[in-house]
Amino acid sequence: MISFERFKEGEMPYEKLAQFGLTQEMIDDLPSVVLTRMLSSRESPILPIVTVNQDDEKVMSEARIALVRLDDGTVDVALSPKWETHDLSAFSENQQRALLGGKVIVTEIEGKGDCYVQYDDTISQVMSVPVGVIRHNIGLIERDFSISTKQTDDITKGKIIQLADERGNITSLGVDLQAITGLRAADGDAIAWQREAKADQLPEYNFGIYGCWKTDDNGSMTYVAEKDFTPEMQAEMRRQGQQNAAGQAMRQMHV
Repeated sequence: MISFERFKEGEMPYEKLAQFGLTQEMIDDLPSVVLTRMLSSRESPILPIVTVNQDDEKVMSEARIALVRLDDGTVDVALSPKWETHDLSAFSENQQRALLGGKVIVTEIEGKGDCYVQYDDTISQVMSVPVGVIRHNIGLIERDFSISTKQTDDITKGKIIQLADERGNITSLGVDLQAITGLRAADGDAIAWQREAKADQLPEYNFGIYGCWKTDDNGSMTYVAEKDFTPEMQAEMRRQGQQNAAGQAMRQMHV
């Protein structure tokens, strides 16, 4: 069965993440939308990691990170290398409109055959995954839930389907290539599913308690300790602080 488990904040495997150069301070300073994504069984944006090669040498790399629960109940991490990406201009005008509108489409990619393709605005690129991989996962869900033939066909085509339990609670399910399994569930209808997807857009600077995560134009994130802030970052931190203070003052006036 495919799990759409939501982890608790206290289950974040800091020691395991530290093995890849991501300290607890760095994790705690991640943007809230990234932490929410990870705690919802989804992958993080591309993060800098450190691994060790066969010669015991440290190697700087990048990967997406996802939390996974092992059979013994403990939480570990899965590393997903960068997606193979494509320029948006490689697709037809109709396909570009659909992709920019947040839709997942099925099209043929040279050398890979039919693929699900999805536009990721955090990296401004189109991601692709062979259809067979996601269809296998859809088959697993079909065995665990009461999904009609039409719903199976709809989700296979990249549409969002809505499932209702015996209490009438709605769960929406659709293809999302950023999810570990290639499928993402959301509480609520299809509109809620799409709204949750849009919540992943990241600011250039996300200041935390100990430092700042900076997102570049390609969606890659790098961590800067407070002592290493550039004048530009210091100015932006002051600007955000003043903006937050003004917003808080306005809220107090309306209490």
